[in-house]
Amino acid sequence: MSPRPLPVVEHSTLALGRQFGQGGQGTVHQVTNKRINEADGGGWDVAYKEYAAGVLPDLDAAALAAQVGLLGELSAAEGQWLCEKCAWPAAVVERQGSACGFLMRAVPDRFRFSFRSLSGTSTGTKRLANLEYLLNDDAYVAGIGLTISERDRFEILADLAATLARLHRIGITVGDLSPKNLLFTTDPRPECFLIDCDAMRVRGATVLPQAETPDWQVLPGEEKATRASDVYKLALLAVRLFARDQTATDPAALAALSPGLGDLARAGLAPDAARRPTPATWAEQLKAAGATASTTPAAPPKARKGPPRSTASTPQRPGGGGRTGTASGPGGSPPTVNWSAYKGAAAAVAAALIVIVIAFVSTHSHDGSSSATSGTGLPAGTQAGTTTGTYGGTSGGYGDSGGATYGSGSGTDGGYGDSGGSDSGGVTDTDPATTAPSAEDQAFGAVSADDCISDYYEYENTEWSSSTPTTVSCSATDAYFRVASVEDGSCGSSDLTWYHHNSDYTETNLCLDRNYAAGQCMFAEADGKSLSMYFNAVTPCDASIPQKYQYTVRLTRVYPGGAPNDACGYDKLWKTDSGAVLCGRGIWKRHGLPDL
Repeated sequence: MSPRPLPVVEHSTLALGRQFGQGGQGTVHQVTNKRINEADGGGWDVAYKEYAAGVLPDLDAAALAAQVGLLGELSAAEGQWLCEKCAWPAAVVERQGSACGFLMRAVPDRFRFSFRSLSGTSTGTKRLANLEYLLNDDAYVAGIGLTISERDRFEILADLAATLARLHRIGITVGDLSPKNLLFTTDPRPECFLIDCDAMRVRGATVLPQAETPDWQVLPGEEKATRASDVYKLALLAVRLFARDQTATDPAALAALSPGLGDLARAGLAPDAARRPTPATWAEQLKAAGATASTTPAAPPKARKGPPRSTASTPQRPGGGGRTGTASGPGGSPPTVNWSAYKGAAAAVAAALIVIVIAFVSTHSHDGSSSATSGTGLPAGTQAGTTTGTYGGTSGGYGDSGGATYGSGSGTDGGYGDSGGSDSGGVTDTDPATTAPSAEDQAFGAVSADDCISDYYEYENTEWSSSTPTTVSCSATDAYFRVASVEDGSCGSSDLTWYHHNSDYTETNLCLDRNYAAGQCMFAEADGKSLSMYFNAVTPCDASIPQKYQYTVRLTRVYPGGAPNDACGYDKLWKTDSGAVLCGRGIWKRHGLPDL
């Protein structure tokens, strides 16, 4: 049989609908006049990823063409399997003969779930079921509307391991294997679905330079996107999935359930790549462990009565511990503080800490495919990832409805065709152009860059203190965040992002930086004769603090642009990562500790 021609679509022939998402590599749009694999129940809905102008110089068009053409080289069975398990590039899109993007299949609806917020302010929103949701404790997972048992976790991971084994046999390595690029379902059976497939390496070639999701990098000096790196990240995922943690590396929780899997995880994380077990070995042991695992899903937390409370918990960040700074000050002794006056008052206060998490990315599991360079996903309802409509004996071409198809081969036409319009993959039939903004949409839309807000993120409850932002003066003691920018896509280097999905499927995302103001209180711990202050959190000045910390510090002056070392006088001085200088003095300490 002669080779089938490469599916290529001219950009001008695409009827683009809504923009679903934007990341570091490009934007994703709905396509309303194309279908993929019409032989399968009328075909699949289509989306288009257009590469950003900034990445086009690095785009390997031949590698993209090879990804699209791969399915024509596989057997019918192998191609069918690949399309059902991975979002594979389906056709190259060109402008005037130059590749500018590709067409892709909508994510199957079974890989979405009805999200509900823990506060009850949002229910029924359809979101992509990214695996990163499961890297949280059971109360959170059940609270947002997911029904997951221990057996489900084993079987989802077993399916991923088996998928990796088969991809490797075909000559595909995933590279950026992270929970942002993995979707899951348990209905009708536990399984995974891989997205962001244009970032994969096929027989040694990649479309764009390899990049990795933060906290999911290979070991220093190790080559990216190899079989060994995929196995390393599979082990990392196994550890974190059963630890219910975004950054864990200790396989203790997994080993407690299955000593054999604990051994596999330790070997999989070993620097010696030759020691790492194969995905097939993982799949076998995961299936065995799942056969005897509990089938009882975790129960959602009981609803709280009254307003949300702040919590005395220690924040975490994906890269490790939170940021701290060590105080420095002028020579001589600072003035004496009447510690005892504060000690009694604070001990009697039941209020807990308001904990502001600066870089805890799982506060919002951003739906959809994540660009490896930006580390951000696509919004709810995104047509994330791609699959093809051509495999094995099916046609590799595309055609307008009622027109000719291109390519050769036996079997049914599996190419592209005008569909007369299609929805967005089963997300909604609502026309976003006629959707009125909700009150929440208007509240987020009213926020501008350089505004400050008094809202904060409650780490224990994994939600914001209110459903909409509240702007305050940036000098107010409750001005916890300053808005660096307002984006309809991903944020850049801001400390934290408050994501909001609008009713018309656009986004209004607040990119936030920590705002310091005189009068705010923070907690600190002794480091010799110095105080190390935790910059990522604030606390009511009369509140108790976690056991880890020994002192409460009140800010007396803030120099956002920096200041000399003697700027604070007799007060302590801290320098933040952003360059701001904070002056403060202790107002409370634990009994028996020295005045610092």
